Amino acid sequence: MKKCIVIGGGFAGLSSAVYLSEQNFHVKLIETSPKLGGRAYSLTKNQFNDVYDNGQHILMGCYTNTLDFLNVIGTKHLLEIQNSLSINFVKRGGEIFKLTAPDRFYPLNLLWAILNYKAIPLKARLKIIDFFLDLICCFPDDIQNYTVSEWLKIKKQDDHTIKSFWEILIVGALNTSPEKASAAIFADILQEIFLNGSDNASIILPKVGLSELFANPSKQYIESKGGQINCSEKLVRFEFGNDRVVKVITNKSVYEDFDYVVSAIPSNSLRKIIDDQSIEPTIPSFNYSTILNIYLWLNENPFTEKFYGLIDSKIHWVFNHGQHISITISNAESYKYEDNTKILKEIYSDLEIFFPIFKSSFIADSMIIKEKHATFIPDIKSTYERKKINFNFENLFIAGDWTNTGLPSTIESAVLSGKNSAQNVINKSSC
Repeated sequence: MKKCIVIGGGFAGLSSAVYLSEQNFHVKLIETSPKLGGRAYSLTKNQFNDVYDNGQHILMGCYTNTLDFLNVIGTKHLLEIQNSLSINFVKRGGEIFKLTAPDRFYPLNLLWAILNYKAIPLKARLKIIDFFLDLICCFPDDIQNYTVSEWLKIKKQDDHTIKSFWEILIVGALNTSPEKASAAIFADILQEIFLNGSDNASIILPKVGLSELFANPSKQYIESKGGQINCSEKLVRFEFGNDRVVKVITNKSVYEDFDYVVSAIPSNSLRKIIDDQSIEPTIPSFNYSTILNIYLWLNENPFTEKFYGLIDSKIHWVFNHGQHISITISNAESYKYEDNTKILKEIYSDLEIFFPIFKSSFIADSMIIKEKHATFIPDIKSTYERKKINFNFENLFIAGDWTNTGLPSTIESAVLSGKNSAQNVINKSSC
């Protein structure tokens, strides 16, 4: 039985370890922190006997690799999957505009959804439809030197349409502003979501916490196949010989009995380890963007929908979990060092403006989590640099949402990278 050490217990590492275990590799997974899941895990609010996630993560029907992965570990049934795209957008004063596609007659159903999205004038809706028709023949290489903002202006999308439609999609998908985001990577996402089948545009929400959905069942699966998971163990360095890793050295042990190594740690961590050893693979250097998540436990919950998108608000999304609501603000650089009391005051004010049914007196408790390096910024520079990643070691493979998956920093990108690295190991072992 071939042996593989997987370093990193986020989604990339778990994906790689699960797929290698499925193919009868003996896997040893090493994770620095005491928990699995990377930046996506669950916490417990003991006061309310309630589970909440370290940030709300939306899945979509186009996340085919993630759905396949959940099918392998046996938790796909724990998802709530829309039959077709349906989102409630809210303007100031509480007026709701639905972006809803019928569940039949693709792709006409998506055109119907846009035509009936009355948050913007009919003329602007027709320009959006014209944009999507042009997207059918759009090649990302043709727009690789444009930002999303530049691309939208070329396509005659006015400022009101960008604020009321495009910006919500851009910031939600890429966690950065239209002025920074790469048009090429955004085009890829739009084509995958809207041009590859009606199911791809459906929103998917977990029925359980992220740890119960991903991390815990992954651990159980790997261990059921004879694998081993060591948490609270940190990679210190590799030792190389003849273009191979010959030793994996951690703060607790030295490993020599292995055939392959998969590194599924962040790019900056890997670069530090490699730089310390004067080895020169090509590892991109990224700029990062912040995500702010606010959790409010309620004595009284007036919200009736599962989630809402807010138009021209500091708040991008509100998710209704029953006992609590979670609020997501992407591209939250202005809040990175802001005082939590001031943040909550602003959030309460916006909630009352957008939802007149909501009162701050309903709030029983609150919590704020700032992920200051939540995702890399998928700008033009990073898109080029990801394509240049070069790691020529015979038995060392890399995974992570930052690798050249063609996707932004998402669960889908991480899972795909893990699957790809596992396949590379499998291919190498069969040579």
